[in-house]
Amino acid sequence: MANLRANASTGHLRVYGTSLSDDGALPREEREQDTSLLLRKIELHRDEAVKLLASHPDLLRFLDAATSVGLLDLVSNIVVSAMLAAAADPVDGASALVGVDKDMKQRSLDGLVAFLTCFFPHLIDWEAVRYLVLAQADPLVAARIVVEDRRTKCFRPGSAATNGALKLALKCAMVAAKHPCPSELAGVWLSLCSSLDTLEKAVSLLSAVRPNSPGDILHTLAKQMPVVPCPAPDAIGSSLIRPWELAARRSKHAAKVTHQYSWSLRRVLLHTIHGFYLQALARMPGGELRSRYHRSMLKAGHCYGPFDPVTNIIVNTIWYEATFPPLSQLDELDILGTLNLMRIEAQSFYGLVSFLCTHDKDLNADQAIRFLLDTDLNLAATKQCSSVQEEQEAFRAAATAAWHPRPDAQAAFLSSCKTPAVLSLLSDNGGQQQLSSQCVHQLAMLLSSAFRSTGMLAQQKRPVAIYERRFHLTMDEGHIQRRAHRRISRKVKAALSRYEVQNSEQACHQLHVVCGVNTYVSGPDESMHSIMMQKKKDPVEDDYYHHTHANFLVTRNVGSVGSVPVLFFAELSNKNDDQDSQLLCCPVEFPLPGAEPVRCLFCEQEGIRIVHPASWEGFHGHQVEFVKTVRGEDLFENVDYPEEYDNDRILTKSEYVTNTVADGFDEDCMYLGLLKGGDKTKLEEAVNQLMAMAMVTSLAGKILDAPAGADRVVAGFRPVGVLRCRSLRACFPQLATSLFQLVALREYM
Repeated sequence: MANLRANASTGHLRVYGTSLSDDGALPREEREQDTSLLLRKIELHRDEAVKLLASHPDLLRFLDAATSVGLLDLVSNIVVSAMLAAAADPVDGASALVGVDKDMKQRSLDGLVAFLTCFFPHLIDWEAVRYLVLAQADPLVAARIVVEDRRTKCFRPGSAATNGALKLALKCAMVAAKHPCPSELAGVWLSLCSSLDTLEKAVSLLSAVRPNSPGDILHTLAKQMPVVPCPAPDAIGSSLIRPWELAARRSKHAAKVTHQYSWSLRRVLLHTIHGFYLQALARMPGGELRSRYHRSMLKAGHCYGPFDPVTNIIVNTIWYEATFPPLSQLDELDILGTLNLMRIEAQSFYGLVSFLCTHDKDLNADQAIRFLLDTDLNLAATKQCSSVQEEQEAFRAAATAAWHPRPDAQAAFLSSCKTPAVLSLLSDNGGQQQLSSQCVHQLAMLLSSAFRSTGMLAQQKRPVAIYERRFHLTMDEGHIQRRAHRRISRKVKAALSRYEVQNSEQACHQLHVVCGVNTYVSGPDESMHSIMMQKKKDPVEDDYYHHTHANFLVTRNVGSVGSVPVLFFAELSNKNDDQDSQLLCCPVEFPLPGAEPVRCLFCEQEGIRIVHPASWEGFHGHQVEFVKTVRGEDLFENVDYPEEYDNDRILTKSEYVTNTVADGFDEDCMYLGLLKGGDKTKLEEAVNQLMAMAMVTSLAGKILDAPAGADRVVAGFRPVGVLRCRSLRACFPQLATSLFQLVALREYM
C-alpha cells in the first residue's frame, strides 16, 4: 500500500506524491511481536476467568468455547460468552463444544481484530493488533484509542451511525471468534445495553462478587436470551452510550499511540475532503453547475487556498472557468464523473500536504496530515507567511502536487484573491446557503480582476493536428460514457419521483446533480443465468453486478431563495428498472469533518466514496455481506473463479482510485465528446498536442523506467515522451492504445 513520499523538487518546494515502493508499515518482526503480546494479554485474562469460575466446574469447561470479545472488560466478556455456551445446551453441554476450536487465545485475537476492522474502515489487520495491545486487549478501549488517534471529533456514542457500526462489529467479531452461538451472543450484548438497569446489575455482579455469583449472573442473562429477540434499532436508542462510558473509565490505564502511521489517516482525511466537495456542489447554483462549472471543478477546483475548504473549492472553480474557459461551449450534464471527483479530491490532499510542508520546513508529511485533521483543512490556522513570495511558493508546491493545469497561475491567483471586495461578497451570501447566479457572476469578475492584478497572462496553449482514427476513438469513448451517465440520471430521477409518492411529499423536488456512482455492487455474479442476462444486455462485460449505489443532490421547494440542496442515497438495479421501486432511496446527512462513514463492502472495495444511510440496513454491502466475508464465504456461487472478499483485499484493491492523481479515466473522454460539429478541427488539434504531453498513470509507470528529475513530478507518476510511448506501444499494444486514448485528454477540458 502506497505511502507519502517527498519528490526531488527544485528550489524550496516540497512536493509530495505517492510512493510505489514503501508502505510505511511496521517491520515483520515488530508485527509478530505485537501479535505475541496480544495473545499473552488474552491468556492472562483467561487465567483470571479460570480462577473466578474455579468453584463452578459446570461452567469452567465452557471456557474452551468462550471469547474475550464483548462490551465490558475482558474477564467479564469471557465469563458471559462461556455462560451463553452453557445456556445453549442446558442438558449436558456436549453439543455446544462439538467442533469448537479449543485455541481460545487465537479465536479471541481473530474476533478482536475483526471487531476493530469492521467497526472502522481503512484499518489494516496489523494496525488493529497494535491498537489492541495499547488497550490491553479491551475492544471498546481500543476503539476509543482509534477515535482519538484519527481525530474523529464527530464520534458520538449512541448515534445512529455509531450504533450501526457497533452492531456490525459485534456480529462479525463473534463469527470470527468462532463462538458456538455468534448471533445469540451479539444479541445478548445488545439486549443488555438496551436495558440500563440490566446492564448495571450485570456489571455489578461481574465486578463485585464474581467468584460467588455465576448462577445469579446466568439468571440475569437468561432473561435476555436466547428466546428474547434482539431489540429493534429504535428500541436500543441512546442506551448504547453506557458501554462507551464504562470503557472511558478503563481507558485511563491504556498506553498512548507511539507509532505514527499515516496510511489509514490519509483515507480518513480523503473522506473529510469528500464531504467538503459535496457541500461545495450544494452551494453552487444548479444551472451554472450543470452547464459550465462541473468541468472546471473536476479539473481545477481544489480545496486548498486562503479561505475555508468549501469556499476554496468554489473560488478555484469559478476563477479557472473565467480565466481558462473551454475552447467550445459544453452541453449540460446533471451527473459528475465519479472517478474524476475522486481524483480531484486526491489531488487536493497532496496539494494540502505539500503546502504545509513547504510553508513549514520543520513539518513532515505525517505531522501535516494530523494538522489537517485537527484543523478541518484550515490552512489559515498555520503561522502567517512572512511575505507574499513565501505564500506564493507554498501555493506553487500545492498546485504542482495537485496536478493543476496552470500551477504558476494558480499560485499567483491564490496569493492575491483575498481582497476586501471578494470577502464582502462571500460574507453577504452567507456561509451555508446556495449562491445565486448573480453572485457567481460577480465573483467571477472580481476573481478575474484579482488575477489580472498579478501581471500574469492567461494564455491558452496552441494545439496542433491529430490523426483521424484517434479522434474517432476518443469521440466513441465519450459517447459511451455519456450514454451510461444518462441511464444513471434517468434511474435517479425515477427513484426521486417514487420517493415523493411513497412519502407523500408536498415539496417539489428537482435533481441538482448526481455526485457519486458505484455500479459494481452485489457481484461479481458469474452464475450462468446472470451471464446470459448480461450478454443479452451488454456483450462486452464479463462480470455481472446486480446493483448500483448513488449519491445525488436534490433541491426542495424549487424557486425559494437560498434553499440548499439535500443529499440523497439510492440503490438501483442494474438489470431491471422495475426492481428499483423495491430498493432504498432516502435522504442522508452531509458527512461531517472527521466522522467515520457508514460501511459498504462494495463501495469501499472500489475506492468510491458514497454516503450511505446510517439508520437503515436496507442496502446491499452492509451487515450480511460483511458477516459472509468474515466467514470466508463467496458472496455468489462463482464456481470457476470465486470472488473472495477480505479486509486486506478491500484495502489493496481500492488503492488505485484512492491514489490516482494523473489523467487516464474513461470519463475524461465524456467532456471532449460534448463539442459541436464545427469544433472538430479544434478538438483534433488539441488532442494531438496532448498526446505529445502524455503523463502515463501508475500502471505504465511501473512498466517504464522513466527518467527522474522532470520538472513536474509526482512519485510514481512520471512524464513519458512520445518516443517512449511508441516504445511502450510496441511491447504492450493494447495497454498503449488505451493510454493514448485516455491519458492525455484533460488539457482540452
